[in-house]
Amino acid sequence: MVATEQIGVESVMPEFELPSITDGRAVRLSEYRGKKVILFMWASW
Repeated sequence: MVATEQIGVESVMPEFELPSITDGRAVRLSEYRGKKVILFMWASW
């Protein structure tokens, strides 16, 4: 995903989907709409 605009506190995040770490099923951000979500982004090159 390439960010084309800045995202800040209380901004609406763009939709994305990732595999669950527990069972591998696809999890979409929209499944948590209306709930507080903390995203921890980490990468190692």
